[in-house]
Amino acid sequence: MSTRQNSNQSAVINRLAQNLVKLVEMFRESGPASDYRWWANETPRTVYTAYSDYQRGHELFDGVVGDVLKLNPDMLSKFDVAWKLTYEFLKQQAICPNQPSGQELMNKARNHLNELVEFKTWQDVDVPIMNLLLEGEPVKLGYVTFIAATKQDIEQWERDHAAQLQGIADMHVVARVNAPGDMEKAVSYARTQVNSALDVLRMLCFPFYPFTDSSRIGVIGEIPFSGSTPVRMDQKQIITQFRGTGFYRQPEIRKLKSTLAQRQWKLIDELIRKPEGSRNDMENKLLDGIHWLGEAAKPDISRARFAKISFALEALIGVEPKDEELKVRGITAMLAERAAFIIMGRDLADRRKIDSDIRTYYGMRSDIVHGGGRDVPLSDVDSFAILVRRVGLALLEKLDKLGDELSDVDKLEHWARNQRYSLPE
Repeated sequence: MSTRQNSNQSAVINRLAQNLVKLVEMFRESGPASDYRWWANETPRTVYTAYSDYQRGHELFDGVVGDVLKLNPDMLSKFDVAWKLTYEFLKQQAICPNQPSGQELMNKARNHLNELVEFKTWQDVDVPIMNLLLEGEPVKLGYVTFIAATKQDIEQWERDHAAQLQGIADMHVVARVNAPGDMEKAVSYARTQVNSALDVLRMLCFPFYPFTDSSRIGVIGEIPFSGSTPVRMDQKQIITQFRGTGFYRQPEIRKLKSTLAQRQWKLIDELIRKPEGSRNDMENKLLDGIHWLGEAAKPDISRARFAKISFALEALIGVEPKDEELKVRGITAMLAERAAFIIMGRDLADRRKIDSDIRTYYGMRSDIVHGGGRDVPLSDVDSFAILVRRVGLALLEKLDKLGDELSDVDKLEHWARNQRYSLPE
């Protein structure tokens, strides 16, 4: 951090410390805040609504929380900042028998704020995965490591979280993420990384058909919906809550077994690990396509799954027509041509089939979206998904080979035109 940034941060902390002092003085003036038992019955929100004289401090407190988060956004969550400011500083100073004031109170406020702003920690978060079996060594994908749970480990999870595990899932694997920040920040980061990795597994490692509702893999508590997810942070058990209802019985265990070549696995691992700001447009589109194919692998009615596959295709290689030629050709023709060139079929007949199949399936998508009543055979769901997966894997290879030549959709269209008019080798 530069000298100027240090100076600016110091000025912000001084201002926030002054606001904390005002809040302490407000609590000391009157009301129940001098009794430590009162604080035990309130939250950082209700502290300012339980007693009329404290309501004026609500906006001031929210401003302090927001500014602290801006100074350390990667490590702190709103909940944790509000909790620490309320119970580790305001409560302590309101009930403090020695009543520090003036410069001493200001120094305490500043020290507490500095501790929050300088807070940095990383911790292992283990998330239990349902209906997935891993044989052999741990598997790394992006920032997630899938680890086979031992018999003792499974028994411990079941003992600690019987309500979340019993009867709804079969747990043999945990997904481990070394996550930054306080508890809420770390759990949120871990869940995001795990869900991204599961999208890849669903897209690349499991069939789209035959398919049953009991074959889904996912985070316990999220899939199936049970209301909460048990996680383990640095070997300490916690439960995270969210909304959801219903569950699936008699799970079918899926083995984690990839048919990807080692090079493809390496490329997709590197793509996931890339910081969001350093990815180009086409890399972001590829990840969006993977997400929608992963969604299409989850149980749903055939029409919905088919629509999600078409979303994946659009995310991978689609864009709204901008010039007159694209408007004349139409989106379906554009997608068919791009897919055929990107996959670079085995021969001319294969390329023509790719073009024809994309036109057929995308036409079915239009019937679903605009008509809504058409039934879709599961065999078509499977064939369309496999074809779009071929597009995704081929695009992954092309992005690695061509680099900046294929960094956005305009360059993709330029590349496709060159393919159209290039001479045979």
